[in-house]
Amino acid sequence: MDHDLDKARNLKLLLCAFEELSGLKINFHKSELFYFGDAAESAPEYAEIFGCQLGQFPIRYLGIPIHYRRLTIADWRHVEERLEKRLASWKAKLLSYGGRLILINSVLSNMVLYMLSFFHLSKGVLQRLDYFRSSFFWQSGNETKKYRLARSSVLCRPKSQGGLGIQDLEIKNIALLSKWVYKLLTENGVWQEIIRNKYVGSNAISQIHWKPGDSHFWSGVMKAKEFFFQFGTFSVRDGSQVRFWEDTWLGNNSLMVQYPSLYRIVRHKFVTIKQVFGQENPDISFHRDLLGTRLAAWNELLTRLEDIQLSYEPDTFRWNLHQNGKFSVKSMYDAMVHCDVPVDNRKLWKLKIPLRVKIFLWFLNKGVILTRDNLARRNWHGSKT
Repeated sequence: MDHDLDKARNLKLLLCAFEELSGLKINFHKSELFYFGDAAESAPEYAEIFGCQLGQFPIRYLGIPIHYRRLTIADWRHVEERLEKRLASWKAKLLSYGGRLILINSVLSNMVLYMLSFFHLSKGVLQRLDYFRSSFFWQSGNETKKYRLARSSVLCRPKSQGGLGIQDLEIKNIALLSKWVYKLLTENGVWQEIIRNKYVGSNAISQIHWKPGDSHFWSGVMKAKEFFFQFGTFSVRDGSQVRFWEDTWLGNNSLMVQYPSLYRIVRHKFVTIKQVFGQENPDISFHRDLLGTRLAAWNELLTRLEDIQLSYEPDTFRWNLHQNGKFSVKSMYDAMVHCDVPVDNRKLWKLKIPLRVKIFLWFLNKGVILTRDNLARRNWHGSKT
């Protein structure tokens, strides 16, 4: 509602009329009034009109914090409180490393997935969440400080690549937000139409970038978008949704990767294929004359473009990480978390022994067991016996 006391009185009158006509009662004592901007000075008057209390942002709707501005680290405090409350009910000191690992992956990591699928969490928030998971794994609820035998980045690697398979929340956040990019590209519905009208307009989704004033949700989607398009390929039809230089549509890589010397000097980097082929000849201009290797690269590109013909059908997008060409969060997470580490621990994790023993063998293989030499590296000043 606009900041207008007369409109507020009229709204209260309508609500009272609704009560009389429907026989239903609105409990204003349990309701809260939220305000921002210039309405702050008149907030007590609004509260008196409606007979309700004044609320404070962020609002929690279905567990999600909602604010008219960008959420801060303090606004995510309730998530930390949920983790602390859950950890307080667990007796970690009675659990082995195997038991703690199972609880971290099945409970602690999953408690925040709902939030990760809607907002891009800042580094500070992610570090706090990792702190709680790491403390539970290493400290076992004991106030006495214990050595952490491996970095979080190592623990978050897949088991096949030398890690313990704990979920990397930062990568999971990007993969979950990428789901919205895929839905905007491939599906049509009411919410897609609203988002396209508000943020995209007549442009291609790949052309849109974050700008001041965008919602927290949309800014997160825009950050995930840059990673998302690295793992997909467009099939060009009308060319309206495919970026000429940045997207993969001609060959196995984008044209900016195939022809970096041309991309560096092109005038318009973010044009779509439809904009380029709007005339009989490709409409591409450069900041300087093409000579030597650049001229040869340009001639090669023109030869490849001769067979391109646009149609009136919409462009299609194929997800390269899955055989059926459809996006999945798991496939993107696995691709992003992958690291070229020459480690093969498959035999270890296939052994028919308790998980706590497997983790001990993992420690042994990493050479991080607290033997005398490792304690000396950590400047331990205890007994030498």
